[in-house]
Amino acid sequence: MNPLLIGFVAVLLLPLFVASWRLSLFGLAGQGLLMAWISYQLDPSFSTADAWVGMFDVLVVRGIGAPLALYAVLRSQRAPGRADLLSPNLMSLTLAIVLVLFAFRFADLLVPVDGEERSFVAVATTGVLLGLLLLATQTGPFSQMVGVLRIENAIALFELGASSHQDLGMRIAQTLVLVATVLLFRWYLRTLPRASAAKPSAVEGMTS
Repeated sequence: MNPLLIGFVAVLLLPLFVASWRLSLFGLAGQGLLMAWISYQLDPSFSTADAWVGMFDVLVVRGIGAPLALYAVLRSQRAPGRADLLSPNLMSLTLAIVLVLFAFRFADLLVPVDGEERSFVAVATTGVLLGLLLLATQTGPFSQMVGVLRIENAIALFELGASSHQDLGMRIAQTLVLVATVLLFRWYLRTLPRASAAKPSAVEGMTS
């Protein structure tokens, strides 16, 4: 398997086991930067406009913009450092590992020929399943946002592994929708503390 894909799995899993919202955002940034590196490996010449827009999407929006936008809000709120994405118990952590194993087994069945395509499917499926796990088990706003962005990144990774190029207009539209989603998340995190005096920060509201 491509070492970059192994790194992608690592940045998917590590924030689940370490209770820190900063590490969670670092994981999102790592996913975007790794996808940018993979994109460069697949098309180092950037021969099409679609490739340039795709690089802007994964590097600037996913790797830098989205994590920084959420980081700035939580830092301004002086959010406590601890933030569990998953409940800190053996069942949750075991379920996360089982989902990773299931994703790789699913890729084996879906893509019978060993190669890069199977690896992309396995890692992308891992990202989707772990994102859905967060959405299904956590009710806090920060965890929900991270879960959504993880799924978005997994879909983007799957598209990177696809052999065909996307329509340029569709690519631009997807990037604009992602930017709008991040701005909405940022706005919600900023207004949430004012909506409830009992929640001094978005992270505390998540973990309480």
